[in-house]
Amino acid sequence: MITFIQTNASAIVGFLTLISNIIFVVVLVVIGVHSETRAKMYSFVHKYILQLLFWGIMSAVVGSLVYSEIVGFPACDLCWYQRIFLYPQAVIILMAMIRKDKTVIDYLVPLSIMGAVVALYQSLVQWGFSFGSILECTASGGECARIYVNEYSYITIPFMSLSVFVYIIALKYIYYSHSKKLKNG
Repeated sequence: MITFIQTNASAIVGFLTLISNIIFVVVLVVIGVHSETRAKMYSFVHKYILQLLFWGIMSAVVGSLVYSEIVGFPACDLCWYQRIFLYPQAVIILMAMIRKDKTVIDYLVPLSIMGAVVALYQSLVQWGFSFGSILECTASGGECARIYVNEYSYITIPFMSLSVFVYIIALKYIYYSHSKKLKNG
């Protein structure tokens, strides 16, 4: 089983990231174009926000641990910063689910924004954009610039992280847009 995971993790996780990116874009287009479907999606997100966040965050936590602990990819400095912004969210959302407290979403967004900034920076570095030597780790040949996964010519580990952070921010936006609509009648 371990050998199977080590051999196929990148292809499977890369494919799942691609599917999630496609679904995300399709949902954004549908939300922007079709008001009846938008209302249904907003209502669905409003009702199941904690579960959606929990499964999204847990998939990222498990994925990061699979890459570092089973596949054997060492986590670089920037990866650790992203984990610092992601891992507490798993605890926060679990507590929120137990208490059925949707107000904790406010605590997830700042963590997600900070994590997204780090993930975007690292993704850009891995895609070949040069920012000089802002962080030593991303200097030429630095561990943070090393690409362990490159599926479909754009999906890298930091991009997977960026995707999750963006999904969390988008879910919060949808949740509060619908909440505001409910309050205003």
